[in-house]
Amino acid sequence: MIESRGLAYFVGKRPLLQEINLLVEKSDFVLVFGPNGAGKSTLLRVLAGLLQPERGDVWLDGKSLAFYSKRELATRLCYFPQSDEFTLPILVEDILQAGRYPYRSLFKKFSPVDREAVAGGVEEFGLQGLLGRNMQTLSGGERKKVLLASALIQDVPLLLLDEPLSFLDPGSASHLVRRLAGLRGRGKTIVVVSHDVAQFFPHANKILALKNGRQCYFGSREFSRELLQEVYGVAFQRAYAGKKEILFVDE
Repeated sequence: MIESRGLAYFVGKRPLLQEINLLVEKSDFVLVFGPNGAGKSTLLRVLAGLLQPERGDVWLDGKSLAFYSKRELATRLCYFPQSDEFTLPILVEDILQAGRYPYRSLFKKFSPVDREAVAGGVEEFGLQGLLGRNMQTLSGGERKKVLLASALIQDVPLLLLDEPLSFLDPGSASHLVRRLAGLRGRGKTIVVVSHDVAQFFPHANKILALKNGRQCYFGSREFSRELLQEVYGVAFQRAYAGKKEILFVDE
C-alpha cells in the first residue's frame, strides 16, 4: 500500500525526520505516537505528498508519490490535518460535496453515487442541522466532525489522520474510533497520529513510535512498558475490563 525507505526531512540544517522505514499494507491500522516535536505530523504530511523528503522516497501502490497527479492522488488517499483554518466563509454542505471532487469532471453534475456518499456522511456524523451553516460559526468539535465526514465521503483506500480526536467530546471520540475500526474491517487502510494512545492502541495492528525524528519501533502492536517509558519518560500499565484493553499512565 504505502512504504518509505530511508526517509529524511530537514528544515534548513535541522533534521525533523531521519531514517524512517515503514511498510503499511492493505487493511493495516497503524498508530503513530511520540512526544511533542517527535516528527509525527511532519511524517504524515510527507506520506500525503504535501512535503518532499530530503532523502529517501515514498511509494504508494508501488509508484513514487512524485509521479502522481494531485487528482489521481486524491482518489487513493485522504489527509486529515491536525488543525483547520477557515479565513473565508464556506458552507458545511460545500465542504462535504468537495469530498467528491476527485471523481468528477469540471462540468459533470453530482451522480447518484456522489449524493449517496454525501448523505451517508451526513447521517453518520449527525450533520443534518449544520448543512446551511458557515464553517466559521461552528465550534472546534463541530468543524472536526464536518472534516472527518468529508474525508470519509471521499471514499479512498488510505486514510492519514493527524490527531482526529482533538476538540471532540468523549462520546464523539469513542464513536469515531469505532467508526475507524469498522472501516478497517471493510478493507480501508488507516494511519493515525495521536497522543491518545489509550483510545487507539487496542484497535491498531501495527504501531510506529517516534522520538526526536527517529523511529524507536515499527512493527506489530505489542504492549511494551520499556518502549513507552523510552518514548514518553513515564511508566504505563495495562489492564482489562472484560474484553476491553485499557492503557494508563502509572502515577
